[in-house]
Amino acid sequence: MTSYEQRAYDALAMKLTEAGYAYENTSYGNDATASISVTCTRVIKRPTWYDDEVQRFEFQIYIPTCDYWDPDNEYFNTYAITDEMTGHTYDFDRADEVVEHIQDSTRDVIFTN
Repeated sequence: MTSYEQRAYDALAMKLTEAGYAYENTSYGNDATASISVTCTRVIKRPTWYDDEVQRFEFQIYIPTCDYWDPDNEYFNTYAITDEMTGHTYDFDRADEVVEHIQDSTRDVIFTN
């Protein structure tokens, strides 16, 4: 990892830890960028006569390698987060935006009668 990439990785790891998320370093030596995987659940509350539904969410987060964008030479300046359930990928400039996206995606939904 470059020093820029290490700082970006550490910033995201710190934000995930502060928010209470467990993560796994899923980086490989020949990847274009380091990565972190986050797996979490969302509980969908049902009325009392139904069981709650538990949904599992997996996110793969790719770490920026520098402060400019040149994908042909494997230079990336954003955190790219892929929702493994839907396949959608979103780009964020800051680590706290990544954590906010995960929180928004896994927020409890409450149904009442």
